Amino acid sequence: MQRLANPSDYVRQDVLGQSTYVLPWEPRLCPGNPTDDPELGAQMYNEFACNAAQGITQRTAAEQMADIIDWAITTTGEAARGLAADLAATYQGKHQFRLEDLQHWDEETKAHRFHLIFHNEELRALSARTFMALRVRAEKA
Repeated sequence: MQRLANPSDYVRQDVLGQSTYVLPWEPRLCPGNPTDDPELGAQMYNEFACNAAQGITQRTAAEQMADIIDWAITTTGEAARGLAADLAATYQGKHQFRLEDLQHWDEETKAHRFHLIFHNEELRALSARTFMALRVRAEKA
């Protein structure tokens, strides 16, 4: 039986020099754990837990990264354009997604950027076609 989370279940913890909230019983890094907002984290975690209980598996890290890149390329707006620019710069070795930059991230891309913290190396191995699509998107306002 999978336990669901309430916002009050979260405990404050220092992760990589940043204060965040974690679920004390959940050792996995998964949606809603860790989180900056226990209210939103509980919603994300409960959706993840319910899906897992129904046999719906979470997408792989590579699938999530591909979805984030596709979102940055196809979504209009400054947030997506900025993420595309950072993705292209990471490919070139000029940028790195880091938890220390958390306070500078816009709310629209925060979850995407958090996922990318763990995939800086993989971003340097993108195809040239994907890199060029990111560059083109980064230049469009």
